[in-house]
Amino acid sequence: MKIPLMSFSFLLLILLLFAPSANADTVLGPDLSTFAVLGGTPVVSFAGGNDTITGNVGVSPAASITIASPLTFTLTGGTQHAGDATAAMAQAGLTNALIVLGGLASVGTSQSNLNAVSLNPGVYNIGAADLTGTLTLTNTLNVSHPTWVFIGSSLTSSGVVAMTPGLFDAANAGVYWDIGSSATLSGVMLGNVLASTSITTTGVTDTCGRLLASTGDVTFAGDNTISNTCLASTSGLSGGLTVTSGGGGTVVSGGGVPPTSVHVPEPSTLLLLSFGLIGLVARYRRKSALARPN
Repeated sequence: MKIPLMSFSFLLLILLLFAPSANADTVLGPDLSTFAVLGGTPVVSFAGGNDTITGNVGVSPAASITIASPLTFTLTGGTQHAGDATAAMAQAGLTNALIVLGGLASVGTSQSNLNAVSLNPGVYNIGAADLTGTLTLTNTLNVSHPTWVFIGSSLTSSGVVAMTPGLFDAANAGVYWDIGSSATLSGVMLGNVLASTSITTTGVTDTCGRLLASTGDVTFAGDNTISNTCLASTSGLSGGLTVTSGGGGTVVSGGGVPPTSVHVPEPSTLLLLSFGLIGLVARYRRKSALARPN
């Protein structure tokens, strides 16, 4: 089926114009933060356990959300977005967020062991992480808007991520897991899990965060509870970091993270590229029409 040139051009321009820019003041941005669960392809799948989700559930560019048993699936405070514009804009926001968080690796502290440790706000390079015990997030340094960023190549977690009592009340706190491939989760998770590929759960509770997969799927087995808001932190622990841009580029700072320059593609560059692509398509189709016999 041939897509009309004007329709193709319009869709491309809409996606680029509304993609999160380097001027966003939060990591997740307004389009992504409304989602509790987001996948890329092929599906977001709920296998039939008791799943309770607070926030939007979406997938893009794929357009299939599989729910094996609607009677055991509860969605509150959000809707399903299967391959629509809302999910596409959220995926654009996820791409941006992965770039921003990944750029913080240069200021991170090596932390290969996450079991039975307490960590203050900061950036931690965790490698191929395997959490089987309890990781406690604390703030003995009394950092304003405390933020924890964990950057790893993969994540397997069957343990517990907990916060020191009272930190949930900290204004604009943030917890981010930037995973370069896939994450497999069970037990108790806390914060926002951003995976470049896929996320699989076998019974996980994340009552203050999100599960966000870029190019792969999000698959649920067992009983799962995911919420992008929580009683004391309506932002779902997506605060803490501020992303600002100017003549010197994009800088991420706040929450115990030192000011760090990261490279984020400029929307204007993407827009010029889109016009170039549209022009090439138009030229090709015009040549094809001229070459076609009457």
